[in-house]
Amino acid sequence: MAALYRNCPKCDAETGGQAVCPACGLIFEKYPKARVAAPRPAPPEAEEKPESRLRGLLFHFPEEVEPLAVYARAALLAAAAIYGARLALMSVPDWEMSGSLMHLVIVPFHEFGHILFRPFGEFLTLLGGSLFQVALPLVLGSVFLVRTRDTFAASLMLWWAAAAVMDAAPYLYDAWEPQHVLLTGRTGDTGAHDFIDTLGDLGLLHLAQPIGRGVHAFGVLLMLVSLAWGAWLVWQQFRNRR
Repeated sequence: MAALYRNCPKCDAETGGQAVCPACGLIFEKYPKARVAAPRPAPPEAEEKPESRLRGLLFHFPEEVEPLAVYARAALLAAAAIYGARLALMSVPDWEMSGSLMHLVIVPFHEFGHILFRPFGEFLTLLGGSLFQVALPLVLGSVFLVRTRDTFAASLMLWWAAAAVMDAAPYLYDAWEPQHVLLTGRTGDTGAHDFIDTLGDLGLLHLAQPIGRGVHAFGVLLMLVSLAWGAWLVWQQFRNRR
C-alpha cells in the first residue's frame, strides 16, 4: 500500500516506500478506508413543539419587576374588570352601550373600517366597520406579544377586542326590528344599516336577534378570558417583584 504514495496524502512528506508516514505517522493502509467511511450523523437537536412556543409567548413575564409597575398593572386590571362588568350588564335590545365611553372610542375605528374595506366590494364595506373595530386591538395585541414581549399589554388589547365585540352585538340585534337612531340621524328602516344588508345577503336577517345575543355572550366570554390572563400575569409579576 505504501508504494501507492510517494508523498504522504496528509502532510506531503516523502514516504520512502514505507507503510507509515515517517513525518506524521499516518498509516497508509487505513487512509482510503477512512476517506470513504460515511460520517456519523450529528444527533438531532430537540425541536421545540409549536404548543410550547405558543405557551412561552402567551405566558412570558420578566424575571424581575419593579413593585410600582406591578401595583399599577393590578390597579389597571381591577379598573378593567369593574368597567367591563358594567359593559357586560348593559341591555342589548336597548343598546345601552351606545351611551358609554367605550362606544365613543370604538366608533371612529368602526367608521374607518368602512373606508378601509371599500375596495373589496359593498358587502365587505358594510361589514368592514365591525370587523376593523375588533381586529385593530387584536393586531396591536399581537405586536405586544411578538415584538415587545409585553403579555400584560396584550391581555388588555384582548379586553378591548372583547368590548368591541359586545359593542357590535346591539347593532346586530337591531337589524330585525330597527329602532335605534344611527349616526346618519335615521333608523335602519329609513337609512343605511350595516347588518340589515349583510344579514339579508346571507339569508340570516330573521336570526338577527339571537345572533346579536350570541355575539354579546361571546364578547363577555372573551373579556373573562382576557381578565383571567391578565390576573395570572400580574400574580406572576407580583411574585417576581424586586
